[in-house]
Amino acid sequence: MCVQDRKCQLFITLDLFGEIIQGCLRDLEWIKSLQIPCYQSASNPFLYIDLPEKKLKCIRNVSHGAFGFIDLALYDTGNDVREIYVKRPIINGKNLLLEACIQKMVGEKLKIIGFPTGAPKVLEIFKLHDGSICFAMEPIDKAITLDRYLENTSHHVISGVLIECLLQLSSMMWYLSNMIGIDHRDLKPSNFLIVEHEQPVSKILTIDTEIIEIESKYSLTLIDFGFSCIGSTETHITDISLSSVYSKKDPCPKDGRDMYLFIGLVYIDFHERIPPALRILFESWLDVPYTNLSRFIRIYNDKQYAKFWLYFIAGNEAVIKYPCCPTRILRDLYSLKTS
Repeated sequence: MCVQDRKCQLFITLDLFGEIIQGCLRDLEWIKSLQIPCYQSASNPFLYIDLPEKKLKCIRNVSHGAFGFIDLALYDTGNDVREIYVKRPIINGKNLLLEACIQKMVGEKLKIIGFPTGAPKVLEIFKLHDGSICFAMEPIDKAITLDRYLENTSHHVISGVLIECLLQLSSMMWYLSNMIGIDHRDLKPSNFLIVEHEQPVSKILTIDTEIIEIESKYSLTLIDFGFSCIGSTETHITDISLSSVYSKKDPCPKDGRDMYLFIGLVYIDFHERIPPALRILFESWLDVPYTNLSRFIRIYNDKQYAKFWLYFIAGNEAVIKYPCCPTRILRDLYSLKTS
């Protein structure tokens, strides 16, 4: 019924090589039933899509993580030729369809609330001869990952950058979690792209009945949804989970979980450079009972173990709410800016 009357908040439309397919992203059986065609060249495996009206050719691999490759590819639609990115699974035959659908949905939803580049636009979903389901996406012009940007940011401006990023992220994550039930679950600085503009851009958002006005020189883009989940905002029962790293019983969405991960990872890597007033806020946002994360970092300065501990807390089924819910962060940051 939700597909027919479009009451599903995660109603999605896919254009699979000219065939328009529609359904609800919460319906796992519908997603499993989708047939993704293979148009890879038989003679040239680097030609991922080889059709008279459309070609997608791998230029080179640019990066890879534990779960996927990112390729730079040439996308020729007949009317336009440009460079784009392709995500392929690291294991032959693995299916990235769900990840592509979630990225597409997140991008469309964030665009509605004022973030036109909230996630890279998904251009194609396609199959390779080895059975892998991959997807192609638009690049974000002049973007670099947030961790690289922060590493090259001077001490006297890092506070302002972090505040502007946190204001935007809090708004984005509140909407995704509380309105449509999506958690990213791997919200680390390397999973963001940031673009610096010459002039500030204004955004006016309504978050939890409050009107939030954000003026920022920076635009953020979420990437890598390979750990994400979709669940009920009422029961917090998971409908779809993209990673075996988290338990199948992991509540989704969890209030403040994504921001907890982001704040914790920024604190672990950059806490010595964060000014005292903002550092106090970071430590209060990380204050999950009995975890002592910020104290552990200050005393032992073991970043790798701290990150392991952070992810353990984020995936712990017993923790269902974190002290860094987006509305609190927004309130605390506005108080800091006006004090």
